[in-house]
Amino acid sequence: MKIRTMVVDDELWSLRQFEECFRNAADFELLETFDSSEKALLFAENHAVDFALLDVSMPGMNGILLGGKLREINSGMILIYVTGYEEFLRDAILDLRADYFLMKPFNGADVEQMMDRVRYLSARLCKRVSVRTFGEFNIFVDGRLLEFANQKAKELFAICIDSGGEVTMKKSIDLLWEGRGYDDKVKCLYRKAVVYLNATFREYGVGEIFSSRRGSCHVNREEIQCDYYEVLDGKSIKDTAFDGRYMAAYSWSEETCGKLCRMASEFLCE
Repeated sequence: MKIRTMVVDDELWSLRQFEECFRNAADFELLETFDSSEKALLFAENHAVDFALLDVSMPGMNGILLGGKLREINSGMILIYVTGYEEFLRDAILDLRADYFLMKPFNGADVEQMMDRVRYLSARLCKRVSVRTFGEFNIFVDGRLLEFANQKAKELFAICIDSGGEVTMKKSIDLLWEGRGYDDKVKCLYRKAVVYLNATFREYGVGEIFSSRRGSCHVNREEIQCDYYEVLDGKSIKDTAFDGRYMAAYSWSEETCGKLCRMASEFLCE
């Protein structure tokens, strides 16, 4: 899948150089170039854009303001800023979580390095498995909702996601079958849930996201895209769909939900 790209710059020479680079790159699809932020914003509202290259110094709406509006349209859009003034970089990188920047004057090697950064970020965004934890807990494979016949198995995977990695059988049982004794019968129920998860993920061709061994199970977070993990990795909670709910169906999720709510409150107080 090509990286759908738009470029916004009011300098003609810069537009032409970027246009040549992207049109000659087989993995980029240059959708449009703009010398106006307002026109670029209108285009983004009506077209799917994966990556926007934005000049900071623009007449009317500057590139930093445009980047903020683009993130409102698509929080996952890759944003890279072009500027000749270092003082603008703090606003772009810290406040808007810019993915990269390009300083003017730039050369061909600088542009190629920037394109490699976009390729790397795009590959991370194009993972087959997407996990949604904000609101209800759901898993999507290639954009299709994964339906679970075994709800305890689904909840077990949610526990793995919440933990960020490996979870012991004892902890899983304590959460899944609260109040039951840690006996052979409940251990059998746990093992059935593990078998179901392994079989389901293999059936969908994504068996690498989950593994189990004696006494524990594990989610491979590097193989999935997850809204919660994006926040843990530094994404601002303001740029997510968090609405105060996290894995809403599960009572054990309240501790993590509380942490996310505090993060959201701190942002509102800034």
